[in-house]
Amino acid sequence: MALEHGRPALRAVPSAPLIEPEDADLARALIAGEPWAATVTWNRYAGMVFGIASRALGRGTDAEDVTQEVFYRLFSRIGTLRQPDALRSFVTSFALRIVKWELRKRRARRWLLLWDSGDLPETGGQSSDPEARQALARFYSVLDRLTARERLVFTLRHLEAMTLEEIATAMGISLSTVKRTLSRASARVSTWVDRDRDLAHYFEPRPESDR
Repeated sequence: MALEHGRPALRAVPSAPLIEPEDADLARALIAGEPWAATVTWNRYAGMVFGIASRALGRGTDAEDVTQEVFYRLFSRIGTLRQPDALRSFVTSFALRIVKWELRKRRARRWLLLWDSGDLPETGGQSSDPEARQALARFYSVLDRLTARERLVFTLRHLEAMTLEEIATAMGISLSTVKRTLSRASARVSTWVDRDRDLAHYFEPRPESDR
């Protein structure tokens, strides 16, 4: 399993079932050590994991490393899954846990989301508009100022469009904690963006709702 050109590479396995298995059946196959199950799981969920990681971290290469780490840990811990039909949530929880760890590591080391060469971060696609690319880089530097939890909640809500309930379940925290964290993060980001006229042109804050 590998990532090619910034996207998860999908591999076909001849021994895999002809009909795509349901999550519960796939999870049981993983637990039983069926040789085809790991690749089917990768094909099904690597894109989702890579998307979360790339939007939260802002760099495709870091997202690739995180995606690989997520599945390495997932396959080694699959025996702890008690509800086979909750495989998607299980994968998501591993992704968020590792992304959060990476964000904490960056914050501790005061890393910026720019290449050492000064190039702009990779974020799901390269814009042909230099001003937009510069604004995006500056926006990610704003997100660097949030705590790991604030940034992850903010990213899942505004970039992944997850509901507050979905965020709470995926991160293993209460709904009220999600609401408080999102409110605090959104207020901080809005303040920082408002102080930057160029950023304010591209990122206009929207009112937050419970959904």
